[in-house]
Amino acid sequence: MRVTSFTVPPLKNDAYLVVDESSLEAAVIDPGQGAQKILASLKLSGAVVKYILNTHGHADHTGDDAALREATGAKLGIHEVDAYWLERNAKDAHPYLEHPTPAVKADLMLKEGTEIKLGKTGLLTMHTPGHSPGSAVFYVANEGVLFSGDTVMAGTSGRTDIRDGSPGKMTFSLRRLYRELPGETRILPGHGPSTTLRQESWIADLEYPLLR
Repeated sequence: MRVTSFTVPPLKNDAYLVVDESSLEAAVIDPGQGAQKILASLKLSGAVVKYILNTHGHADHTGDDAALREATGAKLGIHEVDAYWLERNAKDAHPYLEHPTPAVKADLMLKEGTEIKLGKTGLLTMHTPGHSPGSAVFYVANEGVLFSGDTVMAGTSGRTDIRDGSPGKMTFSLRRLYRELPGETRILPGHGPSTTLRQESWIADLEYPLLR
């Protein structure tokens, strides 16, 4: 598996191009508003994008979903609970966006346990609510890599003091990842530098707040 990361607008998001080297089948994770940068890299890679995957529905991660799907013919996937965001983002005011995001419908409604196959590479969907009700991460077990979106980042987690955020559910999600995945798992987040689960030992000290 080959992973290329991009820092993209509008909020210095991390977008990822994931390529299975045996088949050159690829997925883009959280394109943000970086379609032009991603497409330029794609031409050089020789890969074919089969999927566009969103870790959650917030506009800073999904802004160029429609443009990228039109350019590649890829299928767009997001956890079923957050799918409504893809249409709502076009109606809501997002002053931080570089350009408006059109309404788009997902092709794939992902659930806990859905596996996205790229040749010999499998990306396992894990539902991790907290930052949003339908937040998810994508785990590649044979590579020890976790695409974590805004669930866990270096030294912190995604915000929960926002619409539909839940501190309780975030704590459950973080503790689950820390408990179920190996410590050496490499975390590729939605913002900021990469890290490992072992480096994020603060998760083990989290106390469960009242679930809401």
